[in-house]
Amino acid sequence: AEQWATVWSHKVDRANPNRPKDHTLADRREVEDKMQELKHALVRIASEAKQSDSFPSGLAKKCRPFSWYVQNIHPRLDDDGLDPSAESGGKGSSIGLPSPEKDVEKLIPIKPLGEENMGIVAKASPVKLAYVDASGGHVQHPHRGATDENGNYGYVHDETALRKNPPEFKFADKNERSGLCKKGDPNWKMLTEKVFVDLTNHEAAERRAEHGLSRKKRAKIFCLVYTIEKYHDRIPAIRETWGQKCDGFMVASTKTDKSLGTVNIPHEGPEEYNNIWQKVRSMWSYIYDNYYEKYDYFHIGGDDLYLIVENLRLYLESEEIQLASNGGHTLPDGSEDMQTPLFMGRRFAEGGNRDRMFLSGGSGYTMNKAALKTLVVDGFPQCFPHLKTFSEDVMVATCFRKMEILPFDTKDEAGGERYMPFQPGHHLTYTPPANPKDDWYSNYSVDVKWGIDHCAAKSVAFHYIKADLMRRMHAILYHFC
Repeated sequence: AEQWATVWSHKVDRANPNRPKDHTLADRREVEDKMQELKHALVRIASEAKQSDSFPSGLAKKCRPFSWYVQNIHPRLDDDGLDPSAESGGKGSSIGLPSPEKDVEKLIPIKPLGEENMGIVAKASPVKLAYVDASGGHVQHPHRGATDENGNYGYVHDETALRKNPPEFKFADKNERSGLCKKGDPNWKMLTEKVFVDLTNHEAAERRAEHGLSRKKRAKIFCLVYTIEKYHDRIPAIRETWGQKCDGFMVASTKTDKSLGTVNIPHEGPEEYNNIWQKVRSMWSYIYDNYYEKYDYFHIGGDDLYLIVENLRLYLESEEIQLASNGGHTLPDGSEDMQTPLFMGRRFAEGGNRDRMFLSGGSGYTMNKAALKTLVVDGFPQCFPHLKTFSEDVMVATCFRKMEILPFDTKDEAGGERYMPFQPGHHLTYTPPANPKDDWYSNYSVDVKWGIDHCAAKSVAFHYIKADLMRRMHAILYHFC
């Protein structure tokens, strides 16, 4: 059905290149979404039918190809050039279903991975998803665990508490509303002229999941923020805005406070900026030990991160990410017990060296289950286990690189970046020097656009967002202004 619609659309466009466009981009997305649903439903029905005891034997030999239908039943289709197999380069059946002799469990993507990302996926080895206990009895770092409010080890934070009881976002008064909704500055322009929250597709996906119309449940995301007690005053703004949208949420800190969702996770060495690597090792180990089996994706960032969770979830549920997580050739059908590790965020080339890519820690990075398991179980024990350094983002990428897991290119189809290392307005106004190597940001950036097209329309994350700007961004993006 999808192939027929696509081919017909292309034929009409070629025949009438100047015809008015009857549908908006949103309409087109909705149609494509519905076609994708139909495709998956048909494949699932075919799979169930094939496994049925009443399924006719030898059916593959009885089915005729599309070419036979054109020749004997409807020759005009051939004249009109509507053979989907000719358009797509395929053979045989043209209705988007695998022929019976093929493995109907395998779902073929609409669009293959790009060459660079296919190369990244091909390097990584698939990982068994079954949980492996790497705690060693929780007697040594980085698996010592967390302490409760009285300093006792063994504390397990309720990561669903914020989602179950979210604080309301509201203006304190008219003056605050006026200040947060002020128009005209670069942040306002980027958030109103380019970046938006895709609430239409988010709400449609929620309805499909609610009514059992989706092949898979919605992706479950665990959000992890790190801070110290000194900056606990930054946490309420996160809880009032984006934090409550995560399926699981936790703030790793130096003090456990259930009212804020902060958790003290001790680590090797001193609690200081120059030892963040050890802090992150213990944080990720704690997440793996306690939450790995409950969630599909894990995102980490600092206490000045703003995450657009709806856009992140839709991106992680996209065909591109699902395809990549399944090795890059076919889409997963839900029965997989192995997964290709994915390490996603804003790529930087260290010192301009593209052989040493890492993901910016500012806006955070996202891992699927296979990547988290690989990092904690295989990486941490042997990858700089006692090093003291602030560059945790570089260290995580280095450990992954040793295991041939490279940062995934997360740009959108227009070349816009999804993960932003600065404020929205900075990305709008930044101009690189004539020689990109004269500024670290342009030197480290990889194949980016500048100005308003630097950010993806459905961006995922921004950095250096303190409480006031966080509330302002939220008010603008979610139409409180």
